[in-house]
Amino acid sequence: MARTAALALLALMLLAGSSSVSAWKRGRATFYGNEPWYWSIHHGSCGHNYQWPDQGTGWDVAAMHDGNSEYRGSCGVCYEIKCESSSVRDGYGENIDRNGVCKDTSKSVIVKITDTCPCNYPNNYFSNKRWCCGDMDHFDMSVWAFQKLTDMKWGVIPIQYKRVDCSKQPDNKAYLNYDQMFPGEFPPKWQAGDRDIDWYKFFPKGGYMNSHAGDGSYMVSTDDFLRKIGRSGGGGGGSSAQYGKK
Repeated sequence: MARTAALALLALMLLAGSSSVSAWKRGRATFYGNEPWYWSIHHGSCGHNYQWPDQGTGWDVAAMHDGNSEYRGSCGVCYEIKCESSSVRDGYGENIDRNGVCKDTSKSVIVKITDTCPCNYPNNYFSNKRWCCGDMDHFDMSVWAFQKLTDMKWGVIPIQYKRVDCSKQPDNKAYLNYDQMFPGEFPPKWQAGDRDIDWYKFFPKGGYMNSHAGDGSYMVSTDDFLRKIGRSGGGGGGSSAQYGKK
């Protein structure tokens, strides 16, 4: 009896200590960030500001719909997401076939919540009744995370997701080759001089100026950006972000 009670207590302690992780759930995902002058991943409702590509999950971030039961306190929380080959419905009940569109259903990506996908509010320009009104759990993923799971042309995919520690690495990580990355958004010019990163690694095709910082909304080469901040080249060390080949 004492052994049984001890095992039960141990199980409860382990459960309490694993509150930062959860079981797989089904949901849906779209993407954003490919129009940084409109909805940038670096200016989300969580107030995390610029997401440096060599820190944490890098540009692998997401907005959670505000009807999710885990939405409250979700800023900075991480989720593991993988693509599911099936059909998915939108908020109007339309069935969308997404069978066979996943790059690999066994691979996943870790995203950090930095923004909100709002439902339908009269004074909120970013309201999205089609996706974010709670008909099912929804994530608006950064385009860089989304591209690791499927092609941008599909727009929306069914997913499986679970809450994980932000330090976790997927058992079967989804990768994106550097030459396949959608061009990123450079940091504000006033911030860029404080960091020494490998600019050519994360911006192999150049990137967009930071429009929210007043730097402009156009695309420039990496060389041009470095000249704008008074630098002649990039440096830096290794990255913990999930970009690149194995």
